[in-house]
Amino acid sequence: MTKKIAAFCPSCHHYNQWDPVPELACQKCQKKIGNIKNLEDVFDRCPVCDARQFYVTKDFNQFVGCGIMVVGIILVPFTYGISLPVFALIDWLLFRKVPYVIICYRCGCEFKGFKEAEERFKPFMHHIGLKYDKYR
Repeated sequence: MTKKIAAFCPSCHHYNQWDPVPELACQKCQKKIGNIKNLEDVFDRCPVCDARQFYVTKDFNQFVGCGIMVVGIILVPFTYGISLPVFALIDWLLFRKVPYVIICYRCGCEFKGFKEAEERFKPFMHHIGLKYDKYR
């Protein structure tokens, strides 16, 4: 997977994806969104908002995961409970195949394909996320 940085434009709310380049500009309105000061270590500061805290999570659509489990739960009376472990296994296998993404707490900027940096960050912590709620 190639390295990508993704963020919403604060002006036009267009979702943008870039290769790690020094200048990040909106692909729709051409407004400058941010810049990468240090290409070697992009996680010194977020290129969009200058925040210093990031978290790691799976790039997995939670709606799809919950939908898979809901279908399994609905089929429980007709399959005598067999559908629940089968659909849970399908959900787990899909979850295992999906790569990780690193996200900025403050602006939600996504960093995809940065496998070497995944170990540096912890999963989302609510007490840190609450600190940044006022910025979103």
